[in-house]
Amino acid sequence: MTFTDVKTYFQANRRHRAALPWAEAYRLTPAEHRAVRASLQTFQRGEGTGGDHLLALAQRWAAPDYAPAMRLFIQEEEGHAEMLGGFMDQQGIPRLRAHWLHEVFRHLGRPLGLGHMVQVILTAEVVATIYYQALGQATNSGLLRDICQRILHDEEMHLAFHCLAVRQLTAGRNPLSTWLWRQAYRGLMAGTALVVYLASRRTFRAGGFGLWRFGAAIAAEYAQVERMQQTADFADLQGYRLIMADDLQLTHYQR
Repeated sequence: MTFTDVKTYFQANRRHRAALPWAEAYRLTPAEHRAVRASLQTFQRGEGTGGDHLLALAQRWAAPDYAPAMRLFIQEEEGHAEMLGGFMDQQGIPRLRAHWLHEVFRHLGRPLGLGHMVQVILTAEVVATIYYQALGQATNSGLLRDICQRILHDEEMHLAFHCLAVRQLTAGRNPLSTWLWRQAYRGLMAGTALVVYLASRRTFRAGGFGLWRFGAAIAAEYAQVERMQQTADFADLQGYRLIMADDLQLTHYQR
């Protein structure tokens, strides 16, 4: 897989968007509202924080089609923010203009360059993957479940895209340096996961993720991310294979 493949996938994925059931009349119960309100506000703001600095870094890297793919990734994230925001508007949940957690993440990797920024993004994406699984089970809203399923579908390629970048950006790095940075990123992952769980524990619990199940899910997802950073084989991406085969008749990733 190359960044050109990723770019092409993002373009095809946009064309395959099924309509969401925005006319659904379901209203969150008071208990459901309490369970998801704060976390929805936080994650909706985080999905739409913008990516000007990230795109500028991507444009400085000469990898073919990396910057166009990054632009499309940012657009998908902004689309997630709009979907979540539309649901919040329907349910009377105000949108936030800022949130301290995402301000921290926006600046966390900036001084260290593109490779570290991508690792910070991966950390956030791993947590988001577990969050949307929980959010989709935290209420009886069909619309919210469909939104979560769409975001989870998109996250599959987001993780692969960033792992592909990490693999190329760290090629040839000293083994000791690689090991030390890996431990640092694992620490970042653990700390981020704990902070997010504590901040959004009502949603995680309502979705069936107690602390131990949440921790196990994060560990499993992050282990998969580390494996993807070490191999160029992304052929098992189900969403990629289905969309590309249908839209572009590309079959060379089929097993």
